[in-house]
Formats: sequence, C-alpha cells, structure tokens
Amino acid sequence: MKRFSISILLILFSITMAFSQQDTLIYKYRRMSVDYQQQIKMAQSDLAGAESMVEASKSDRLPRFDLGGDFSYMGVPLQLAPDADGNPGEQLNSFYSLDLTVFQPILTGGYLKNTRNAAISKAEIMRYYVALNEQEVMMNSDSYYWSSVAKKEMSLLLIAYRDGIGEFLKVIQDKVDEEVVGMNELYQARVRFDDAEYKVIKTEKEFIISIMQLNRIIGLPIDNITNVASSLSVVEWNTNENNLSNLAIQQRPEVSMLKNKISLNQFNEKITASAYNPQFGVGVGGNWGAPSPGLSATPDFNYSVRANLAIPIFYWGKKKEEVFASRQITEVSKLEMEQTKELITLQVESSYFDILETQDQLEYSISSLDNSTKNVEVMLDRYHEGLSSVLEVLDAQLYWQKTYLNYILAKYQLNTAFSNYQRAMGELSVSQ
Repeated sequence: MKRFSISILLILFSITMAFSQQDTLIYKYRRMSVDYQQQIKMAQSDLAGAESMVEASKSDRLPRFDLGGDFSYMGVPLQLAPDADGNPGEQLNSFYSLDLTVFQPILTGGYLKNTRNAAISKAEIMRYYVALNEQEVMMNSDSYYWSSVAKKEMSLLLIAYRDGIGEFLKVIQDKVDEEVVGMNELYQARVRFDDAEYKVIKTEKEFIISIMQLNRIIGLPIDNITNVASSLSVVEWNTNENNLSNLAIQQRPEVSMLKNKISLNQFNEKITASAYNPQFGVGVGGNWGAPSPGLSATPDFNYSVRANLAIPIFYWGKKKEEVFASRQITEVSKLEMEQTKELITLQVESSYFDILETQDQLEYSISSLDNSTKNVEVMLDRYHEGLSSVLEVLDAQLYWQKTYLNYILAKYQLNTAFSNYQRAMGELSVSQ
C-alpha cells in the first residue's frame, strides 16, 4: 500500500511541476515541421518565382535589342529593271537579310509602371502566403505534439493505477492466506487489475501511433523514438481582451494577402486601360542582305531610324467594358476582405472564450483530483481497520483514475485551445 501512496505522491508532484515549467519542445517541433513540410517549400518556390518577375519587370523600361534574319528562295526569279545603259537587270532567286534593331519605349500609357507594381504586389501576396502556410503547419505540429504528450501521460497514469491495484492485490492475498477474507474479494480485485492491464496496453499502443504521426509531420523516420514531455504543462498566459480582433486583423497573413490582392487587381485595371492609351517609342536598326539598297544581287548594309506613335480613337466601347470587368475582380477581393475579417473576429472571440472555459474545467478537475486522492487514502485505512469493503477501495481507486484522466484531458484541451488562440491571433512562432 505504501507503493501506491508513493505513486500518487509522484504524480501529484508532476502536477506541481507542470504548473511551473514551460514545454520548450513545442518550439523545436514547430521549427522542424516548418523546415520539412512540402507545402511550405512549394509556397517558397512560388515566392521565388514572383520575386523573379519583379526583377524581370525592370527590364521592360530598358532598350530592347533584337537580332534576326530571314531567307527565302523564289522558283521564278524576280527580274530587276534594266539599268540606265539599257543592260538587262539581274534575276534574283534568293532573298536574305540579317537584322539588328534597338527599340526604346517612351510612352506606354502606364503599362510599364503598373506592370511593375502588379509584380511587386504579387510577390507580397506570395510572401504572406508562405507565412500563412507556416502558421497552418505549426498548428498541425502543435496538435500532434499535444496529442502525444497527453497519451504518454495517460499511459503513465494507467500504469500507476494498475500498480496500485497490484499492491492492493497483495494485501488481499495475505488476508486470504490468513483466511480473514474469502476468494471472492481476490477475484474482484483481479478483474480490476486485468482491466487496468488491458487499458495500459491499449494506451501504450495509442501513444506509439501518436509518435509516428508526430514524426511524419516533423520529418523524422516513422519509427523514430521521438522525445516528448511526460506530462502536459499548464499554460500561463496574460492578455488584455480589449481590441483582440483588431490586433489579429493587423497580424494575420490572410489579411495582408488580401490587401495586396486588392492592390494587384487595381494595377491590373490600369494595365487593361493602358492598351487604349497613346503609345510612343523610338528605335534604330541595321540590316545586311540582298537585295541591297540599290536593288543589287550583291548583299550590302543598310540602316533605319523609326518612331512609332499610336493613339487609339474609337473601339466601340471595348475599353469601358474590359476595364469594368477588371474592376469587378477588385470588388470581389474587397468583399473577400470583409468576409475574412468577420471570420477572424469569430475565430479570436471563440478561441478566447474556449481558453477561459477550459481553465475553469482545469480548476475543477484539480479540486476533484485532490478529493479523490484523499478518498483513496481514507478507504485504504478503513479497509485495514475492517470498516470498508474491497469494492469500496477499488471504486475509490477507479474514481481517482477517472479524476486524474479528467485532469489530463483538461490540460490537453487548454494547450490545444491556447494553440488555437495563437493561430487565431497570427502569433504562432518557432521561437519562444
């Protein structure tokens, strides 16, 4: 019986330690999951591509160099006109040239400026998309980690509960040997012991599976023996409940993504309109080939200077309709923003409420655990004095196990609620 009392004291000591210690492994596994998960790597690749497009947009403002050439053969030759002396002109079967041109856009109707701004907005969207994926991956990591710790603590609890019944069995066996009690009491205790042993095996199996799931998300081999805390810590947090939703809206990557999405669509509106604005550019070019400038079959060099001006005048309302269609995409993005803010507000308020209610559950579970522990001690003493039956002691032990299980579940729900709250606030981090 002393061993069972010692087991209870050790577990209660772990409760005290859980209040005072911070579980730092959660940050380690968040980092590992962020470094490993393919969805983040894909988002980072998208970001790299978007940043490359920003750099590419700078080149549109610079002169464009083009090198080209062509060759054609005519089965019926082209007869050139006679020269001034009356000699017949040459016959040309082959036409070929090598061209080098340089063109500099001067006026593009806002196309170049808005294309660059759109590329910058797209890169910002992808940057916040990476942050969004990191938040989701860290939340998943937290869920698997808290589940593993909870199952480990449940396993330790059930082992202590089984061992307590085992110690009680020895006491009953002594009384049976002394013919103080009958075999029925021994059988009653053995049934409880076997049931406790079954639950130990079942919980250990669930714990190992939970470690496999954790390993998968943090990038370790599935059968790796990953270290987790022996008991769930009790979250200590202080926050001012005023303006939580406004703070979350400022911090959530989804909001920043939508802000840049609205900007991107507004720039796309201007890009659409730029096709109907005046366009002007200048260029120079050089050409080598035949026929030459004098219509000779001998190849020669030529050059050109050009200026292009285009002023759209009338397109039957096409500009108006295309700009209107582009503007509606922007309006949809603004509505998405309003909807997202409402959802964020709901997530923040509900997660905050969940923490408060779960804390109340935890306090009641601690009080109940304390009372059930004292009840076990009383029933054991009464049994030694012959004032309690075996079933009363076994029931007291069972109630103790159930109240401790409630305590574990309350801690699990509190840690999960706090992770959900941090996710709702956009505050999940890989560093403490």
